[in-house]
Amino acid sequence: MATKPTLRETEKFRRGRAGEHVVADLLKQRGWYIVPSYDYCGDDGNKAPKMEGLTAALILPDLDVARGGRRKWAEVKTKLRPDFTRITGRYEHGIPIRHFEHYRQVQAVTGAEVWLFIYEEEPAVVICQALDKLEPQSRFYRGPRMDRGGMVFWPRDAFLLFGRVNNLLGDAA
Repeated sequence: MATKPTLRETEKFRRGRAGEHVVADLLKQRGWYIVPSYDYCGDDGNKAPKMEGLTAALILPDLDVARGGRRKWAEVKTKLRPDFTRITGRYEHGIPIRHFEHYRQVQAVTGAEVWLFIYEEEPAVVICQALDKLEPQSRFYRGPRMDRGGMVFWPRDAFLLFGRVNNLLGDAA
């Protein structure tokens, strides 16, 4: 009987990790120092990195970044392209609501702003925006079809272009 692949053995994980490396490379090229919190994934390497308190644990964004006395968090999502949503008539990107809520709490606890970076494989660009700037434009889907607990979506045009990518090694154009 075949065993189920671990999280790290899935194509989704490999694509996501490649996107994290692309964004980390672009940030370093712009003078940021990074702590890849995605490397700290629990005992078996199959869990999201967490910041633990006495009564709760919060999922951490993928990168802890600093430059010039400023510190931020960077959550990276890898998507083929934005999805067109008939309900809104626009292109959108989204993440699970539970992750969004954790990232907001991480921001409140650490005092460091959380930014969402999206590596769009087609047309090979990285876009980004601060969660605080995205929040007023949030559209929530609370059904079970996409992720347990629902999803939160934002218009593609709410994000800023961070860089163009020539290949998966993170060479910025």
